[in-house]
Amino acid sequence: MKVFILAGGLGTRLKSLTNNQPKVMIKIGDKPILEHLVNLCVKHNFTDIIISLFHLPKPVTQYFGNGKKLHARISYSIETKPMGGAGAIKYAEPLLKDDSFFVLNGDVMTCANLTKIAQFHQQKQGLATFLVHKTDHPYDSDLVEFDNNDLITKFFRPQKGDKFKPTSKTGTHIFEPEVLDFIPPDIKYSLEKQLIPDLLKQGKKLYAYYSNEYSKDMGTSQRLTQVRKDFKDGKITI
Repeated sequence: MKVFILAGGLGTRLKSLTNNQPKVMIKIGDKPILEHLVNLCVKHNFTDIIISLFHLPKPVTQYFGNGKKLHARISYSIETKPMGGAGAIKYAEPLLKDDSFFVLNGDVMTCANLTKIAQFHQQKQGLATFLVHKTDHPYDSDLVEFDNNDLITKFFRPQKGDKFKPTSKTGTHIFEPEVLDFIPPDIKYSLEKQLIPDLLKQGKKLYAYYSNEYSKDMGTSQRLTQVRKDFKDGKITI
């Protein structure tokens, strides 16, 4: 199973830190967050890694190279225009069309057990599996509801006054290659706003793997500070 890491974002909410480097090169401890993710993949023997890039790709390609120093095989999908999360997946179709693949958000610090998530996905035999957890910021998160068989029944952004459980999709996913057929080529296409809602409307089987293992995005200065504190306090173990 390959791993596809979305690392092309502009990092506009961390502008002072992303003028000269992409967001995924911001350090957590003594390593860029992207290196932590690569190390996590290697720990679970997922060593065939594709990094999707757009904004300032050179710092990433120069730092990681072919991945040998991290015991991985790293290749790159470099967009000529921003494609969105799902669009980036479609753009890399030649690299992803032959097998199931993880999709990881490059700005999410996680120590999720990728081995167990992959086993769960294989057992369920759905089109996709999403790692979900309890969130402490539900109003800017993509929330999920799922049934007793872990099948996702609803995917939404809550509004004030709504009744809901604060269970959100994290930045860890697995897709079957058939998902590529549902993404239009050569256009910007969102994973959360377009692809996932469309798949649910069409009755495709998307499953929720619930775990409260550490998984937190560092896309704002406040969250970056918290992730760095959590790392310093030993809450993140990869």
